[in-house]
Amino acid sequence: MTEENATPLQPPQTQEDDEEEKAMYAIWAVPEDDVEDRLQRLMEGLRSEFGGPAFDPHLTLVGPFPYKLTASEAKRMFKSACEGFKVYPATVDQVSAGTSYFQCLYVSLRHTVEVMNAAGHFMAHFKPFTGKFYVPHMSILYGDLTEREKKKALEKAYTLDSSLDGLNFKINRVALWITDADVGSWVKVDEHTLIS
Repeated sequence: MTEENATPLQPPQTQEDDEEEKAMYAIWAVPEDDVEDRLQRLMEGLRSEFGGPAFDPHLTLVGPFPYKLTASEAKRMFKSACEGFKVYPATVDQVSAGTSYFQCLYVSLRHTVEVMNAAGHFMAHFKPFTGKFYVPHMSILYGDLTEREKKKALEKAYTLDSSLDGLNFKINRVALWITDADVGSWVKVDEHTLIS
């Protein structure tokens, strides 16, 4: 099936779905609490110098879906995708500067079987194959910085936390977010704790 012919996976409709407002959703993987707190402190330190909106630390498993869903539809699909899914390991590769607003500065993760399979599992439940290669990362700063500012921000990240490279941690939760508006108005709709 080519991308042009790909039909987005759509859940069965119910009468109450027809009455609900539709929104764009995304699925995020959430690191264990101590790593989440560590990343939050790093992100706050970077924002204090370079600006940018606040957002929760996360690894995007499925970016905004290519279609809108009601909350009921999204929650049903999310619950189905989470059933039986287990905690999995992840390892930081390095902190990097990107080329887009949403990847201004990010923590790249190693492309392990577990990390790639998790993304594949959730993508299979929510959207068709797009032909884009999945790049596991956790953004730590959103913004439109110059190359010079990005270099400074990268140096600041390593000053704030010099031992991120090679960090091993667990992904123990996944969350369903509405992400179709400005970052400041993103809303967590549901969260699921993965089984050990």
